[in-house]
Amino acid sequence: MTRKLTIEDLKLVRMVHELNADAESNTLVFTVSKIADSLEDYERNIWAFDGKSLRQVTRGNSDFSPRILSNKGLVFLSRRGLGKDKTGTEVWYLPPDGSEAVKIAYISGGVSDLRVVNNAMYFISNVGPVQEDVKFINEWPLWFNGRGFIHTFRSYLFSLDLNGAIRQVTNGDFNVVAYDIEPNGRRAAIAVSTNRFKPYRNEIWVISLEDGERYTVLSNYGVTAIRWSPDGKYLALVGNDLHRGFATHDHVLLVRPEGGEVIELMRGIDRNVGNNLNSDVRGSPPPIRLQWVGDWVYFIMMDGGSTKLVRANVNSGVETVIGSEGSIEDFVAMGDGTIYFISMNPLRPTELYKWSNGSEERITNFNNWVNSVELSKPEPFKFRASDDKEVEGWLMKPAGLKQGTRYPAILEIHGGPKTAYGYSFMFEFQLLTSEGFVVIFMNPRGSDGYDEEFADIRGHYGERDYEDLMEGLDYVIRSYDFIDPGRLGVIGGSYGGFMTNWIITHTDRFRAAITDRSISNWVSFFGASDIGPYFANDQIGGGEDRDFWSYMEDYIAKSPIMYAKNVKTPLLIIHSLEDYRCWFEQAIQFYTALKYLGKEVRMVVFPGENHDLSRFGKPSHRITRLRTIVDWFNEKLKT
Repeated sequence: MTRKLTIEDLKLVRMVHELNADAESNTLVFTVSKIADSLEDYERNIWAFDGKSLRQVTRGNSDFSPRILSNKGLVFLSRRGLGKDKTGTEVWYLPPDGSEAVKIAYISGGVSDLRVVNNAMYFISNVGPVQEDVKFINEWPLWFNGRGFIHTFRSYLFSLDLNGAIRQVTNGDFNVVAYDIEPNGRRAAIAVSTNRFKPYRNEIWVISLEDGERYTVLSNYGVTAIRWSPDGKYLALVGNDLHRGFATHDHVLLVRPEGGEVIELMRGIDRNVGNNLNSDVRGSPPPIRLQWVGDWVYFIMMDGGSTKLVRANVNSGVETVIGSEGSIEDFVAMGDGTIYFISMNPLRPTELYKWSNGSEERITNFNNWVNSVELSKPEPFKFRASDDKEVEGWLMKPAGLKQGTRYPAILEIHGGPKTAYGYSFMFEFQLLTSEGFVVIFMNPRGSDGYDEEFADIRGHYGERDYEDLMEGLDYVIRSYDFIDPGRLGVIGGSYGGFMTNWIITHTDRFRAAITDRSISNWVSFFGASDIGPYFANDQIGGGEDRDFWSYMEDYIAKSPIMYAKNVKTPLLIIHSLEDYRCWFEQAIQFYTALKYLGKEVRMVVFPGENHDLSRFGKPSHRITRLRTIVDWFNEKLKT
């Protein structure tokens, strides 16, 4: 017997993430996160799987990012010894003899992308003075979402040994954004950002770890991941030449560490590398992982509303290794051909799986609680838009659907715009169906998972993307007779929040709307957002060199606040005070304008939260946000 899902069930979700393995010992380690009982934070601990049994190896409740040291135990990151308000990260070592873990280092600038090569540790960390009180600013960007004020910092590569000795590998007026260490430990390949107003255009350097000599391998590419080939003859990169700006797909590229021709491994495959599916039950964002197995490079690739694990080499192109209606989050390929991967689907959050000889086996059962609740399985649909392009979407039926009854429906709009909805677990969607709402979501123009042309809406926000959403909604209403077209709601976050604002200023077909971490004014977004100048120029101006002042009319024309007089739909605004991506001024402006015009609008503000509230915010705040969403739609759509 199953029951309806409730907001409190968010506490039951277990998030499996940060997979690491040692092929020689056939051992895997990973992080399992959950909401703490206090609702003030998350508990994170390290688990291991030796091919036969699972075991929890740490109980510090703040342990994450495990990395195996061959035959020497493992290292992991933690905040065990740090107070709530103290920044930085600790590095801990767990010996293989079963003795207690010990702290080997405290990194005040934090740790990202921890790696182990030949039992030496490497990581990226911030360096620079901390201005605790008054900020003396002479750099841009001055802040960054989730990190706060960063104007005094640079990100450099470091090494660390088990004795706690730290060595700074790089130094200069640049930021390290990605790196890898040559298998023999002699050289590092790093992607660096040298232009603060174009941080997405990188250079690839190779640096000697012995004497620090360096040279440039590649310039003017956007690069997010690097991996040396086992023989040191190639660098595999995830990146692109930005020929369509931020709409350009990342591909896997090969280049020799001495420089030269860039080899495209994904010839003829017009899809993006990585996992950009939306989910609100992840322990951390999916990594962009590359792994060499022989002369094959394995990686995750978007494909519609799913992700696939694929592989490619110079001679064979791309081959699918694991593909299904789900979201592959992370993977490791073992020496015997076995592949372990973390995956989720719309009816089950993340678990660890094993792929061997063409068959799949689930290793963990952390989320068996889903068997006791009634969940709604998304039903896919496709429709032909008015320009004859096929658009994909999904519908989730309300719990306890009764024939002959019409239900209120909510249109959910994803952010990005170059992300996607699909076969991932969305707690918010399941909660709304349990409350008796139909949930509709689509991948309109601008979304990831399809070809580059589909993703490219630069300079055309609120045009074809808006038409896709409205035409898709019309299609669904025609196709499902249990939807009440007089009780429609709409909600979106980030770009989806912009689109919600755009929708209610251009149509009155919705009875209620919620705009979350939204954009209402592109003019002020340019100056206030942590990515404002380059993102706005590319997305609203239509290209990185389309000067803001020369195209001011476009920024004004694409700003929903300019059409606030048209609003007839009651609106709830949700925003976080420390959202530096879409700063709080975006919410204040729209709220003030609507109040001034006598429109029905309310606002809920979350202190201490940033742009990632719905995914990684304080649990009590996430629960309050969900309850606020449910209460608003119940009030406006069920009376």
